[in-house]
Amino acid sequence: MEWQAIVMTKTYNILRLIPRWALYIATGILGSFIMKLVHRGGTPAPEAAKADPVPPVKAQSTVTGSSTTVVPSATATPGKGKGKKGKK
Repeated sequence: MEWQAIVMTKTYNILRLIPRWALYIATGILGSFIMKLVHRGGTPAPEAAKADPVPPVKAQSTVTGSSTTVVPSATATPGKGKGKKGKK
């Protein structure tokens, strides 16, 4: 316990000579570095987990004579409709 008191006293005597603004910058850099180490992520997931569990839906087409009808995909967005506008 005595060695801890000696180390802390010497550390305090050195740190009080450094300006406060420099300590703010140093602790910010140190904190940022530690946060990057802690939150850098783990091992990548296996390929089986990355695969899409739902197979993509194929567009069905029916052939009648020479015309072809294609079912639109579910991701198509509807166009903007003309709605009533408020009074000015």
